[in-house]
Amino acid sequence: VANWISPADARDTRSRGRHARDYAPHTYGSNAASAFAFRADDDDEFSLVDSRGGAARRVAVRALGRPDMRGRGRGRGGMQRLGRGGMGGARGGAGGLRKRFRWRDADRAQAQRVASVRPTDAWALVQDIEFSRMAGLSFVARDARDLGRVGRAGVYDHAYDRVTARLEKPLRAAGAVRYNASASDDPVLAAAHDSARVFATDSVLAALMAATVSTGAWDVVANRVGDSLYLDKRDGGPLDFPSVNENAAEPPADSGDKDAAINLAPTLASEARDVTANYIRQVTAAAAVDYAPNPFSDGAAAPDDCAYRYRLLDFSARRRVNPDDSDSDAEEELVGDRCLVAVRTEVSGLLPSGPQTHKQLFIRALTQHDIAAPGAGGALDWRQKLDAQRGAVVATEMKNNASKLARWAFQAILAGADQLRIGFVARVSPRDRTRHAILGHQSYNPSDFVSQLGLNEFNAWGILKALIDLCLRLDEGKYVIMRDPNKPLIQLYRVPPNSFEDNDSDNDDDNEKPDPAANA
Repeated sequence: VANWISPADARDTRSRGRHARDYAPHTYGSNAASAFAFRADDDDEFSLVDSRGGAARRVAVRALGRPDMRGRGRGRGGMQRLGRGGMGGARGGAGGLRKRFRWRDADRAQAQRVASVRPTDAWALVQDIEFSRMAGLSFVARDARDLGRVGRAGVYDHAYDRVTARLEKPLRAAGAVRYNASASDDPVLAAAHDSARVFATDSVLAALMAATVSTGAWDVVANRVGDSLYLDKRDGGPLDFPSVNENAAEPPADSGDKDAAINLAPTLASEARDVTANYIRQVTAAAAVDYAPNPFSDGAAAPDDCAYRYRLLDFSARRRVNPDDSDSDAEEELVGDRCLVAVRTEVSGLLPSGPQTHKQLFIRALTQHDIAAPGAGGALDWRQKLDAQRGAVVATEMKNNASKLARWAFQAILAGADQLRIGFVARVSPRDRTRHAILGHQSYNPSDFVSQLGLNEFNAWGILKALIDLCLRLDEGKYVIMRDPNKPLIQLYRVPPNSFEDNDSDNDDDNEKPDPAANA
């Protein structure tokens, strides 16, 4: 007869209070006051009533398994692993629960991300800027005037308004060429040297404005030349490739075996860049509007298939002459020197709004790869959910790609776009990254979309203003603004004048990021 209850033991267990589970191991489902708490010293009093032979009983006992008595379950959250014949086995029990319900994911060590560029001994740290210090910044940039438009802009084809997940359209490989030259190499920005002090592109400024949302590594090169400041990107650097699921709880890995190469972060980024270029070209093929000749097409093997709008933004600090005047049009006076920023922005397409007028579009595409692959971020199947549950699909993308979507919104604002259009493009087969289909699109007002992302547009302008003012106070030379991938801060380094020049030719040939899938 098995004696299951011992009054003395029960009283002893209750006297230890709520920490009683720390004194003795428990079986699954028991607690400190339970009558079924397992105690090692009760083995001698336990007797088994069974009519089977000794050998059969030994086999049965081995099949049931015994709890691990080497200390498991003594600490906080003491759950023991059951035997292989029990609930999931030693490897499938708690591990299965962990994978299915994400049990205690916060206790696991977070993977260390790699910086976009590795500092050397020749670099000198100028300043660390924590994200918490940027939260209270606020500013409003003024649009001084347009410097002109160059290139050719396509007109949006309304036939793609009728595309749905059930009536998808294949994405064609357009073979378009887009030159994303840095500000230092832009001849139009160089011609505006007498009008502005700061020169940059929309992708660089948008990365700085969305700095607090980013979790991945990126860097911006700041060149102080005389009284001017050039904010450049590195050719083939992170700003040339859109991230994929950067803000997911488990983002795509940077490296892996050949079987997983198709879904690694570098491969997905290269795929997303090509999909966006092909999508813009395909949905804006109805007609075209020509502006001034594109300076990047001169002497190039292929013409630059993009239109650009050059703008002059006023980042000068001002204050009201009468502080008590609450009128928005109150008279203001300049504080300090005037600061004008010349920026090159993108015109992705035009939307006819009248006989001779067009609305300016900023177009981008979200790409769905393999929702079952690691790093998918729990994304829904767009072919099944996009038409019926578009809100849930968009909410998931806002969670997994908050940094990328914020950059797109700020690029649209910098360009003065009337509308931000985001297309949904998915692979035809999860294992084929070369064939895609268009499943639909969603349109937003850029400023409203920033609010939907939970961001403050004035705070983004304030962050950009503070970083520009900081760089303008630096001595002449070359600097790097880089996002620390493992800490919520930005680091400013002074680097040697010849930094990145050799790396650009050796490691970043033809603006291409290494593609692991090419060797798979």
